[in-house]
Amino acid sequence: MNDALSFGSAPIGDKDAKERGEASAPRHEPKLEDDMFKSLFTAAALMALMLGATVLASEAAENKSGALAGDELRQAVSGKIVYLKISGFELPIHYAAGGTMSGSMNTVMATLARGDGSSDRGKWWIEGNQLCQRWNVWMDGKSYCYTFAVKGSAVQWVRNDGRSGTARIAG
Repeated sequence: MNDALSFGSAPIGDKDAKERGEASAPRHEPKLEDDMFKSLFTAAALMALMLGATVLASEAAENKSGALAGDELRQAVSGKIVYLKISGFELPIHYAAGGTMSGSMNTVMATLARGDGSSDRGKWWIEGNQLCQRWNVWMDGKSYCYTFAVKGSAVQWVRNDGRSGTARIAG
């Protein structure tokens, strides 16, 4: 009985051939590493398919959620007024078609803003799927980017620092 185990091209453990003083011949049976490679390859291919399906499902869910992106986002705000709901107040921001913006707070909001000014101007642009903006004075003149998703008649916004809220867009 020849009980040699082939691992790669070197036979291992042909006990009977060694006792008889004979050289053992390699077997031509399926190799263990070939079977392992096929199993790993199959598993990797299945994982890649599952990952692809997950990404497609995620993109479909994002589109279903009403997320505005690229030109669609630009068209939604360009030439319009976006009323951000902040601390119980609405802050109207006018987004001009040329990439400038202006905003003004009522007296109560300006008082709560601790002297940041009751009005400001700035610039806006679309970067990927986000509306980015930079005020001259407000928000210390820093740039922030927002994602917008339509939820019924409201718009959900999420800023790139994690802050979020609601808004409405008027023509």
